[in-house]
Amino acid sequence: MLPPIAPASGQVSTSKLTSVAEVAGILKQVDQAFTSYQVARNTFVNTLQGFLERLDSQNVMLEALMKKDVLATLCCPLAQDPVPGIQALALQSLSRLAGCDPLLSQAVVSCGVLDSVILSMSHESAPVQAGANMVLAAVAGSSVDFARRVLEAGAVPGILVQLRSGTAAVKEAAVKNLNSLIGSHRDHAGLLADESLLALLVALLSDTASPHSLCRAVVHTLATVARYGPDMAAAVIKANALPPVSLLVRGGSTPPDLRAAALNCLAHLASHNEALAAQVAGPGLVEPTVGHLADRMVPTVRRAAAALLLQLGRKTPQLAAEVCGGGCPAALAKYLQMEKEGEGCATGVTLAGTLASYSATTAKAVVDAGVGVELVAALRRGDASTSGSGGGGGAGATTGGATKGATARGGGSAKAGGATQGATLRSTSNGAGSMGGVPGAAGPLVSIPAASAWGLEQMSQHGEETAMPLIGQSALTAVLDGYMASAEAAAAAPDGPDASIFLRCKAALKALVRNCASTSPLEPLVSDGTPTPVLKHVLRRAEPLLGRDAKARQQWVTSGALMRLQELEGRLCVKGRAYLLAINELFPADVVAYYRQGGGR
Repeated sequence: MLPPIAPASGQVSTSKLTSVAEVAGILKQVDQAFTSYQVARNTFVNTLQGFLERLDSQNVMLEALMKKDVLATLCCPLAQDPVPGIQALALQSLSRLAGCDPLLSQAVVSCGVLDSVILSMSHESAPVQAGANMVLAAVAGSSVDFARRVLEAGAVPGILVQLRSGTAAVKEAAVKNLNSLIGSHRDHAGLLADESLLALLVALLSDTASPHSLCRAVVHTLATVARYGPDMAAAVIKANALPPVSLLVRGGSTPPDLRAAALNCLAHLASHNEALAAQVAGPGLVEPTVGHLADRMVPTVRRAAAALLLQLGRKTPQLAAEVCGGGCPAALAKYLQMEKEGEGCATGVTLAGTLASYSATTAKAVVDAGVGVELVAALRRGDASTSGSGGGGGAGATTGGATKGATARGGGSAKAGGATQGATLRSTSNGAGSMGGVPGAAGPLVSIPAASAWGLEQMSQHGEETAMPLIGQSALTAVLDGYMASAEAAAAAPDGPDASIFLRCKAALKALVRNCASTSPLEPLVSDGTPTPVLKHVLRRAEPLLGRDAKARQQWVTSGALMRLQELEGRLCVKGRAYLLAINELFPADVVAYYRQGGGR
């Protein structure tokens, strides 16, 4: 047999080249396939971000995404994608969806992705860490149970590491996550907000390198802790939070949203008791806060300032006097000219009544500043000025304004120290975990007419020095109109909103009439159109005024009041008729007889 013929050297080289080319082609195809897959994933998550930014009020976009099982796609594999940019965008989208509805948060908790999100908190990529925090914050904010699940999954150690060593963006996301966990339940707040954590947050706030968005997140979290009660608020103050937070209020270069957040935080701290309020007011805070009350450019700042001043003013006569001495009445008049509805108006109206309730001095300061004119206008606007939350951040930061029920110090003519319920205003303790509301940003609707009438009552109860200017500003006719407009509805529904307006207008009428120093404003009320219960009080006040002033008696006759009085005798109660007879005795018998017989018509 002949031996095989060896291939030529050129043939061997060609074969090897062909083999190399085939391998290179395969590698290129594989590389192209994975590159295409990465591009497709990147395109998908970016497109999804665009969809989520255009969510509509009818939820058409959201429902379309859910029909495509978008959560399953995000949870696995995109939330665990090996490409950090894609993973970060997937986590951001997942957080947006989880925040839309508790049922969507439940999918994150129940589908097994929660543990992988916790692991993502220690990822080497800062955007991934921030995205993980965003998901956990959305889940924790959906329900107390989900927040507990996040805690049980071990989120806290990762948060603490990030607060100490993360980038500014990661720290901000971690603080917001922490705020959602703390805001979910008081028990969670007690577990998390210990001395070391509060000190860490205050250190972040005091660090000059912290950007203002991080500082805002920290301030919101401190406010969330403080709103749970005096013990938690005291812990925040003990952590030395007051100096940096107060500095944000006083600083001339503080961004508006951060200033509103700081005012909101201080209002939460001051809301619980006198001792805490005195500590908040201590570091020269009142005057700069009063200055922000008249801020024409930023509604959230002025509403948050009103909320803080209310919390300070309603605690003690000393704090109320300090607020008045800081120029609050004049600034409040300007504030109420800008805030004509919603919670911002309710807070301002209640602040006016609160300051006026303590003494004739504070009441006169409020009246002299023209605040009564604004309360009369608010009362006349009626239910049109009643609305829901007026200011997010609102305190925007709107908190909003922060009020705890239109707490009058005394009913009727009572002095400071008692308590009656006027208009039902929002409590400062509502809105747990809110990242942007002023104290009182959530709760039942506010009856601004009732609060306005209560405020007029507080101003006028101290005597003629405060009552007469108010009467000159049409307060008497305004509260009478409110009394008459709400009487029928109040009788039909004693627990309804009109009943509150009726009762407050009734009390304000009594205070104004009782402290009226002249018969002139009372004369028009001696008529058929005045309700009988009101007539009794009018005549009781008119009798001593007529008895000591001959000119008043002459005017009583020439104005027709004496004639109209005789026509009302049949409508009056026993006490009312007694006052009528006492007034008649002040005039010549023949004049009275003339009018009683129908003369002068």
